[in-house]
Amino acid sequence: MSIPTTGTIQVAGAPSLPAAAASTDAAPRAAMHPSLRRVIYVGGYEILSVLFTVFVLGGMLGHSGGQATLTAILLSTTATIWNYVWNTLFERAERRFGWTGRGVLVRLGHAFGYEGGVLVFTIPLVAFMLKVSLVEAFMIEASLLVFFLVFTYVYSWAFDKLVGLPESAK
Repeated sequence: MSIPTTGTIQVAGAPSLPAAAASTDAAPRAAMHPSLRRVIYVGGYEILSVLFTVFVLGGMLGHSGGQATLTAILLSTTATIWNYVWNTLFERAERRFGWTGRGVLVRLGHAFGYEGGVLVFTIPLVAFMLKVSLVEAFMIEASLLVFFLVFTYVYSWAFDKLVGLPESAK
């Protein structure tokens, strides 16, 4: 039995839902060019990331508003470049190894790989911008990492639900 892609779905005792509202990752959706998909993904991700980082650096760690904002923008720029590169590499691996779907383990691997790469680039940047030692920069980044691991997992899942999986994961 398959889920219809048009019309309505009726469940006894529940209001009818448009079929699209009940669709899953497997439901057909209009294909989006991989580059456009990545740009939209990264844009939304980084806007939310900058807002959170400014809040943490400025509000919670006491760095000046301008310093926190500039650091957040530089971190975001670095992360944006890495995000695009990482997702390109990840989707290439999906195609090469024939991975389909994106279960919990694949999503965890994606999140850890992305965040690990970000740390390599951002620890020296944080140390320089905030005038702290590499150890302090690591501690700041480690704190942000805990949030961003969860954020990356949830954001990626929500994005895939909203937009659909890329062709490489189907």
